[in-house]
Amino acid sequence: MSNVLTIGWFETKRYLGDKVALFTTVVMPVLLVVLIGLSFGSTPDRLSIGVLTEDPGPAASEFTQQLESANLDVIDYTSQDDLARDIRLGFITAGLTVPAGFSAAADSPDGQATVTMSIDQTSANGGAIASAIQSAAAQFAEQRNAVRVATNALGTSDPAVADAANTSAQQVIASTGETTVDETTLGALNESDRNGFASAVPTQLTLFVFLNGLLAGMTLVESRRLGVSKRMLATPTGIGPHILGIGLGRWWLGGIQAALLLAIGALLFGVDFGNWGAVAVLAVVWTALAAAVGMLIGSLARTADQVVAISVPLGIGMGMLGGSMWPLSVVPPFMRAIAHATPHAWANDAWIAIIDGGAGVGGIATELLVLSAVTVAMASLAVFFLRRTLSK
Repeated sequence: MSNVLTIGWFETKRYLGDKVALFTTVVMPVLLVVLIGLSFGSTPDRLSIGVLTEDPGPAASEFTQQLESANLDVIDYTSQDDLARDIRLGFITAGLTVPAGFSAAADSPDGQATVTMSIDQTSANGGAIASAIQSAAAQFAEQRNAVRVATNALGTSDPAVADAANTSAQQVIASTGETTVDETTLGALNESDRNGFASAVPTQLTLFVFLNGLLAGMTLVESRRLGVSKRMLATPTGIGPHILGIGLGRWWLGGIQAALLLAIGALLFGVDFGNWGAVAVLAVVWTALAAAVGMLIGSLARTADQVVAISVPLGIGMGMLGGSMWPLSVVPPFMRAIAHATPHAWANDAWIAIIDGGAGVGGIATELLVLSAVTVAMASLAVFFLRRTLSK
């Protein structure tokens, strides 16, 4: 056992001294987590809206103030082109144009005033922003109607009376009690819905730990090229501990990579991973599986270039198929069935069960059993094929 630990420790130190390997292990996964998490982030507390006011009247100003009170960040624009550009680029959630004549229409006897909302068709917050604007418009109309009721009751159109009624209406509406609704939610809002990084971290962990584990096969190829493997076969230590030691080094490195990504997700991005016991067990099993598959590739490939040629397309392809680049919930049922021919699908199912479903180790027992069985099978095949290769 000491020989296995020595080999594993040597491989770990050797890898940590490779700057290129550190980039693919640490920097690249973290960058992708940040990009994906920001792209699919949660809904902000306040939505930004650009307002282009073509009417300088008081009613238009009051309507803009009503938007600000509806939990919207209002940004003033003076150009329709600039407004449309920022909507398309995602700098603002939506745009609102208050046309010329808005104040006159709002103060007319029927009070039929219209504004125009613009929103990008791909916006995830379109429904929320439309609801907020409708609420602001309804409150604005309520205030204007209160002024009409007052002036009609007094039988006057005196502007001073209208202003006094408007001020009084604002004060009454501001101080009027609201009917509140107590919400009872059936089921819990998923952590992935609240925080985009809750899905970015585990999917990129699954993808990159596996990919880097496959590339570990280059170590076995180099060991054969230098004759180390043949010499190990002739010693009492044997080839099994040799492979186990190299695999153990990759297992430790995968664990470091997984721990780093999980720490970044929890500490920097506020991800609630749920049951940390289940998280740890899943990460340990997955890193072991990645190392075992890498050993198998290393026992079959003849050169380091072959390892790269096999590992990169295999790792990325299995990641795509297994749900590490898009959720399996968006693909047809037959594709989900095919996806579960990859270990990635089982791992991603387990992550979803832990993070969104609150599962513990028992809740992902099936996934762990499948992943463990694949790990044992891959490690056994690696030993078998390397023995056969060295005996020729």
